[in-house]
Amino acid sequence: MTDSFVLEGDEQIREGESRPVVVAFPQFSTMSSGGTEVYVNGSTVTADYMTGSTVITGNVLSAGTITIPSGQGGLAAVVEAAINVDAHKYKAGIVFRVLRPGSQH
Repeated sequence: MTDSFVLEGDEQIREGESRPVVVAFPQFSTMSSGGTEVYVNGSTVTADYMTGSTVITGNVLSAGTITIPSGQGGLAAVVEAAINVDAHKYKAGIVFRVLRPGSQH
């Protein structure tokens, strides 16, 4: 099984903010979930940052909702969403840059 990684983008998010995490894979018509993980400083923090379940509809993966706890400004949270297509595994990564209260970048 191959493992391909695609960086979907860099987002800004604030402490205490919640957002749905949705990734489209337009090159595929059907796929299955390979799971979703959240990393901060190289450690898995999925249980602390994500709520909801991963759902796939066609080629769109809805990974749940990310919520940034207070006191996390200045960090980056990386959401890795994995899918399986035939015998291949693909991952999309979204980097959430966490802004401190009152900052613009």
